Amino acid sequence: MFKPNFPFFASYYRRLFRTLLDIGPIRLKRRIVYDIHKFFDSFLPSNCSLALADANNSNPGWRPVLRELYCHGLHPPASLERPLSSIRFSFLQQERQLFFPFSWNDSSWPRLWQFHLHYFDWARDWLEHALISKSWSFDAIALEQLLDHWISANTPGNGDGWNSYTISLRTRNWIWLFRCCPELISSSRLQSLWQQLRWLQSHPEHCHGGNHWIENLTALALGGLQFFGPDAYSMHIRALYLLEIEIKTQILSDGGHEERSACYHLLLLDRLVELGFAIALITHQRPSWLVSAIRKMASWASSVRLYNGQYPRFNDSPVDISPSLDEVVSFAQIYLNQSHCSENNFFLTSPLRRYLASSLFSLPESSSNRRPLTISPSVLDLPATGWTLLRPGYGWELIFKCGVPCPPHLPAHVHSDQLSFDLTYFGQPVISETGTSIYRYCSDRLYERSGAAHNVLQLGFSSPSGEIDWVEPVDVWGSFRAGRKALPRHRECSHSSDQVYFAAGSHNGFDSRGAQHHRRVQLSAASSDQITLIIEDSVSTHVPLYFRLWLHLSPSSPTSLLNSLLIDASSALDVKTFWQPTWFAMGLGHRLPSQSFCIIGFLPSGDHLLRVTLPLSVAFLTPS
Repeated sequence: MFKPNFPFFASYYRRLFRTLLDIGPIRLKRRIVYDIHKFFDSFLPSNCSLALADANNSNPGWRPVLRELYCHGLHPPASLERPLSSIRFSFLQQERQLFFPFSWNDSSWPRLWQFHLHYFDWARDWLEHALISKSWSFDAIALEQLLDHWISANTPGNGDGWNSYTISLRTRNWIWLFRCCPELISSSRLQSLWQQLRWLQSHPEHCHGGNHWIENLTALALGGLQFFGPDAYSMHIRALYLLEIEIKTQILSDGGHEERSACYHLLLLDRLVELGFAIALITHQRPSWLVSAIRKMASWASSVRLYNGQYPRFNDSPVDISPSLDEVVSFAQIYLNQSHCSENNFFLTSPLRRYLASSLFSLPESSSNRRPLTISPSVLDLPATGWTLLRPGYGWELIFKCGVPCPPHLPAHVHSDQLSFDLTYFGQPVISETGTSIYRYCSDRLYERSGAAHNVLQLGFSSPSGEIDWVEPVDVWGSFRAGRKALPRHRECSHSSDQVYFAAGSHNGFDSRGAQHHRRVQLSAASSDQITLIIEDSVSTHVPLYFRLWLHLSPSSPTSLLNSLLIDASSALDVKTFWQPTWFAMGLGHRLPSQSFCIIGFLPSGDHLLRVTLPLSVAFLTPS
């Protein structure tokens, strides 16, 4: 006989209620309308769906090929006497051979893999190759076949191809294909492009906000520029108006993006710069609000740049979904300065970005001799983002997180990583969180978002089942949801004359359980070959509880790194340590095995100080 699990359902509905409460009634209403649209679109004939989206009207005129954007000497991919029978795609470390005519929507595929198929980012990669070599790769032979096959196989309103997010990315890629190689243009392809843009305009993701909504708006602003006529002009102006409002909301006072993810910050900055160049090329304008937003975001990106060009990994931040930090910042600086960026000797490597930039400004040839940046000892605090970077010199960098974890309404990419830190040496991870390798709902996704996957101190309480209930300060659940979200307090950071650099803070995530936690992380006595890491966790509790402290080593850090670790937990009981096999996410679908060290114990009610001291030698570290 089935017995309902009442504690499970109570927990689920409590989380759901808190999540919906933070989303708020206005966004919930928008989400309901958005989902109703999607539901009816899947049942209506395509002509009806297009009519409701006002997307079956006659096409406006395609702007004549701009002299500045036309790639002279780049001809369309060579066509074969007979169409290809199959083509192979590889996304997210998974390769599949698809036989024509194939379905673009297959329930056996991971959905994110299917999204990548619809993005047409692979077509942009083919274009990038062609711009370098003045000839297309062998796979690009199927480009025209794939364009037409997508149009015929994806009826409006059906499948992930008509998801607003995939439309935003695909229309942008089609535009650059058509602009750089106008021989690819046909009436049916232009008609489909316009229908997709009109569909996107009538199916906005402003219910989600965040990076999805900005992707929608930049695609519409860019798409409206490609046609002439009142409808296209209205699309462009309306998108720019909404984008200006949204940018003021989503960009924080320190220049970071509200989702507190470095990779999504870079992705959106790249979109805005690309749009800025397109506006300058076509209308000869530089909207002041857009210039200001790009300047703030580029400054933020430059400030969080680590020695080797990488960036902090907090929240969802897989490195393979955005261009490199140096690429995006160089692109932005060229737009802002209206000339090439030679200050740091960073040059664009992307042919398409270089092509856009050189259409307005004279660029030098790309240089392969890039001088490494010299980062002076400093403490950089980004209070709105909630990150502090300690840079004592000699290549060491520690990134500490204590801040607002995410917007209340937008927990999609948040992790439970309050008071976590990562330590790097010349940009090479030494002690580093697990990262993000998967978006699909599964146990691995839940783990990567949990506190256990980060360098944090967790507090736990005995549950009725006898197991330990480890409290998540950010109550992550599902693939992209979160209930309670701990807020920061008592943030501070500084450095002293004796080369001691520290960051500290606390949050309210344990208040409801009768406990408080304050953490201080410190780097001291930096030298060319050694540094000392000190972690102090102050816990005050009215009830007995358990604790566990995690230190996740990077794949290149041997376990012997912790041989000199000292633990001072005199007030704790039953303190034990153990190693646990884990992984280090190199990107979506890509992991490397690693080892994680855990200190676990019991704390009676009262005040406690847990202190971990770790002298670190660079003898076993090789700067990357």
